[in-house]
Amino acid sequence: MASDDSLYHAGAMRWLIDPPFAGSDHWSTRFPLTLSFAAVIAVFGNNFTAFAVTAIIFYVVLVAAVGVFAAKAFTPRTGWIAALLAATLPVVVVHASTVSVDLLEAAALLTGAWLVGSAAEDRVGLMRAAAGGAMFGVAVLCRETSVLALAVLGPLLIGRPFSRRVLIACAFGAALVLVGEALFQYAMTGEPLRRYVIAFNHDEHIDRAANHEGNFLLWAPLDPLLVLLINDDFGLLFWMAGVALIAGTWRVTPANRRAPFLLLALIAASSFLLVSVLYTKLVLNPRYFMLAALAAIILVAAWLDRVTPLVRTLVLALLVSTNLLLMSVGNAHPRWGMEALVLAAEAHPRATIAGAPNDVARADIAMNFLGQSNIRPLPAHGGDLIVAPADAAPAGNVVARYPSPPTRLGAALRWLGLEPLVPASIARRMFTPSPDMVLVRPQGG
Repeated sequence: MASDDSLYHAGAMRWLIDPPFAGSDHWSTRFPLTLSFAAVIAVFGNNFTAFAVTAIIFYVVLVAAVGVFAAKAFTPRTGWIAALLAATLPVVVVHASTVSVDLLEAAALLTGAWLVGSAAEDRVGLMRAAAGGAMFGVAVLCRETSVLALAVLGPLLIGRPFSRRVLIACAFGAALVLVGEALFQYAMTGEPLRRYVIAFNHDEHIDRAANHEGNFLLWAPLDPLLVLLINDDFGLLFWMAGVALIAGTWRVTPANRRAPFLLLALIAASSFLLVSVLYTKLVLNPRYFMLAALAAIILVAAWLDRVTPLVRTLVLALLVSTNLLLMSVGNAHPRWGMEALVLAAEAHPRATIAGAPNDVARADIAMNFLGQSNIRPLPAHGGDLIVAPADAAPAGNVVARYPSPPTRLGAALRWLGLEPLVPASIARRMFTPSPDMVLVRPQGG
């Protein structure tokens, strides 16, 4: 995508080229990700395979964590159902298509909730709680907003419903990780809280227009709930979670199995409520509600484990097919202008290709992997070829065309010959979700 993944790549490369690296921005200080990415690059080389492998590793880790959590908290069948739902949930799959911190952060929080929620007050249990706290610390290093989820641990120190000793051990484990990172920053830069200073100053870079991307918003106090209920990243998940609650899934869960899921639910609720309250500081992006989605998945899986085989099959078929349908209508090439620029540069290595400055900037990694440098931002110089949208291209000879790839559903409808039957108002988003691009030799060029 040449978006945040390019920034993580830069941080990972610094660890390989000039270690140790304290990080220089909001992204490169997320050490659990950049160090993992660096390790994959060291094995697979500096190429797009390393991007894909890193993203898939995070995806597999999260799906496995969901499945194991559900299996241990409820039953093995609940675990398999939860893993299936997590593996096909759009908000998970979409963020498994690029290198991003969301899945790693969610897996750390989920693992920490299991370890702390299932810890006893004996020596082994307290060590388990400390390990869970360490996972919470890792989540904070992934993204500082994890503290919104973990804020609920403070009120729980009253000793109910979780042991105060267990929570203190958890805090000790988290402190080891966070103080360790602060000491590293102090040794490298002289500023122990440097990552937090960078994070607090990141707010000015947030694009508030993203609130309206894929969201159905009506009224600020209600909007966060609408993100859960009406969004293609979640599909029918939260509606089914409501059914599971009404069906009394929580009440029939054995008391000795409730603690880990209760802690997860409290952490997810804390994150949801505080993100909702801070909506003027954060973007109402579905990925900020991923922990709530994972808790909902486990709840729905526990409900489906108890219903009849027919109901289970029908509901799973509905959820999975809806998830796949919603993903199939998404634009898999949102940076098509950049992709077309790279394709043109690769096809014409001896020509200089001019394109939109933003596309040129985003093409940096792809061009580096090609071993070429024959692109420049507009305006074009004499003799340059130009990549531009087909409906806004300069006059001249069209050397090549780069039609927008259709969505997955659009491609299937086109293959079936059903494209003429799609209404015009839908057809554009289905068959040409990005502008068609052309490579032009300007008149007189």
